[in-house]
Amino acid sequence: MLEDDFNDVLGKAIRRLGISSSDLEISERSLSKLLAGEMNEDFIKKTAPLLNLNAEKLIQLKNYSPAVTAPDFLHTYVSPYGHLGVNAFVVETSSYLLIFDTGTDSEDLLKWISERSEKTALLYITHDHADHTAGVHEFKKREITVIYPENATDQVYDNFFFKCLDVAGHCSPATAYLLESSTLESPLCIVGDAVFAGSIGGCKSTHAYSIAIPNIKENLLTLPLDTILCSGHGPLTTVGQELENNPFF
Repeated sequence: MLEDDFNDVLGKAIRRLGISSSDLEISERSLSKLLAGEMNEDFIKKTAPLLNLNAEKLIQLKNYSPAVTAPDFLHTYVSPYGHLGVNAFVVETSSYLLIFDTGTDSEDLLKWISERSEKTALLYITHDHADHTAGVHEFKKREITVIYPENATDQVYDNFFFKCLDVAGHCSPATAYLLESSTLESPLCIVGDAVFAGSIGGCKSTHAYSIAIPNIKENLLTLPLDTILCSGHGPLTTVGQELENNPFF
């Protein structure tokens, strides 16, 4: 299941571009029906280009289910938030537990970490929204180092090269964390809420939206097509599948 349906995508684009029904050349009633989830392909084909969305991808979004096999070293913890929950991820190396975000409830994650006390645990935050940082105080109690986006730097952890990418827009600052290694079949990137399977994170203003799209296109969608994208909500996806299926691109 995806984080956003077609009407969620429409709503995000409309709100962040500040566009009205008259700008879209359809009635308020017709627009309201679309935003309520009533599919009308003719209206979508008419309005999507005005919103810089791909109409065919938007229409087919209901059929999109990204196919990704998670590597063995990647662990996902889902805690309650919205209809799908919020994701926290752990990349386990021979010496480190690299944790990305806390979710809204870190109890199970912290228990799992405590069972691997021989490894150094580091918590990286993708962006400072409450559903991704609710457990930070619990990590600090356990003296786990917390690194926020503005303080993150490129590092090497065992055989993983760890690179920080700017994905500000949905939230600023925001950092995606790219892991590459000669031992990996595919690169792995934890992207927070910058991009979801079939959508992007909502933006608070037209200015934020104007930052988000270029950052995603330049810093994420230029990665190798098989790069696995680990989003803050919804399923894993890849760069190639988002280029092929995401209506924003």
